[in-house]
Amino acid sequence: MDLKGKTAVVTGSSSGIGLELCGLLTDKGASVYGFSRRLTTMNSPGFTWIQTDVTKQEEIDRAFDRVLREHECVDILVNNAGFGLFGAIEALEPEDWSRLMATNLTAAFLCTRRVIPGMKAARRGTIVNVASIAGKRGFKSGSAYCATKFGLNGFSEALAEELREEGIRVCSINPGSTDTEFFDRAGIEPKKLMNKKDVASLILAMIELPDDMLPDQIVVRPL
Repeated sequence: MDLKGKTAVVTGSSSGIGLELCGLLTDKGASVYGFSRRLTTMNSPGFTWIQTDVTKQEEIDRAFDRVLREHECVDILVNNAGFGLFGAIEALEPEDWSRLMATNLTAAFLCTRRVIPGMKAARRGTIVNVASIAGKRGFKSGSAYCATKFGLNGFSEALAEELREEGIRVCSINPGSTDTEFFDRAGIEPKKLMNKKDVASLILAMIELPDDMLPDQIVVRPL
């Protein structure tokens, strides 16, 4: 996909992989909208921040209403927003489970359903869901987080089959431990970390593949 003049939405844009990806997409000439609760600081004429709590449907709809007033359709959606909570299952509060599901999984559904009509009309579009290595195998104390990421991979897989005949590509990337704020809040310390800009560059490469190529579930982790 040639990104010049395309419209992109990236959730979780205020830091980490999301922030890096917003910069890379604007450098390629895309008009990029970042959705996040916290301010996304980026000085680029091609970037617009919309304060959005992706756990709330009304805020997602308000944000997309603005994007779709300003552009005919969204060409690229990157569902990147997410966080992790880890610990014994009996210590996990139901509200924590609900917040994880809302952020890591339901938000991807709510955002995706807003871009599909325009993508179908244009017969093109790319959706990238940022899952995790935790969406490929479970691990101790990660039951809730793994459930959200396994779910996101299943969502991606099914949606890819549903939309491929419409000219729409749906793919997921499953990064291992990456140098972001995620681990500052998660309460775990990985042994090795990947560079967040390198992971963002891989997502960019997936998006830039020719429109008739569909990248599937990509797994990448520290060596």
